[in-house]
Amino acid sequence: MSDLPKAGLPDEDISAPESPEAPEAAPPTRQVNKVSRWRMLILTPAAWVLRAWTASLRFEITEHEQALMSYTDKPVIQVAWHNRLLLVGEIQRRYRPQQRLVAMVSASKDGAWLAAFFKLLKIDSVRGSSSWRGMQALRELLAARESGADVGITPDGPRGPCYEVKPGVILLARLTHAPLLCYTARFHKAKRMGSWDKLYLPWPFSTVTMSVRLLPGYSTLGADGEGAARELRRVMMEITVDQ
Repeated sequence: MSDLPKAGLPDEDISAPESPEAPEAAPPTRQVNKVSRWRMLILTPAAWVLRAWTASLRFEITEHEQALMSYTDKPVIQVAWHNRLLLVGEIQRRYRPQQRLVAMVSASKDGAWLAAFFKLLKIDSVRGSSSWRGMQALRELLAARESGADVGITPDGPRGPCYEVKPGVILLARLTHAPLLCYTARFHKAKRMGSWDKLYLPWPFSTVTMSVRLLPGYSTLGADGEGAARELRRVMMEITVDQ
């Protein structure tokens, strides 16, 4: 795969005085945003609270779908909508504790907080999105799966529109031919936040009904990228129930 173009980098400072003797200044390198150590200290109790919060939830799942969630014959691509992200750590703990999970997270400042939060929940991450560092993140996901880890992606992230499947998950499926573990949750009592995806915040001790599909691989989605995206969205929407 070719390297990403250097789009989005700041332009050279044209106000600097010209001098034949002065070396040409190199453009600043764009850095992946990270959370500082002292901010990690703030996040740590929040992660403990979320663990206790989601552990209090009552999960409803059929025996068949629980078997799908526990599938370990091959590393899978975990596919979940962005507005169900708060459940990922608990779902991993309950149904896939034997599998390492590496999630794709935006390299932005918002993504830095999510990656740090995931780390506290024992979920690894690679940083990138369609707008920046996407190909590098894809390479890192491919390497993670080769090592035996599950890889996780929100097909409508990181900025939406909500429930719209982006090309990244389709490309990942085509390159890996990995099974796609698609899951979502219906919340019986939850608050919806004001974010673009209307993130779900379930009430403690409330009930969550899981819906799961396991697709054997990219070949089941269709012959071309757009058709595959439509089919994946159809499968995901078939199991998605909003409040």
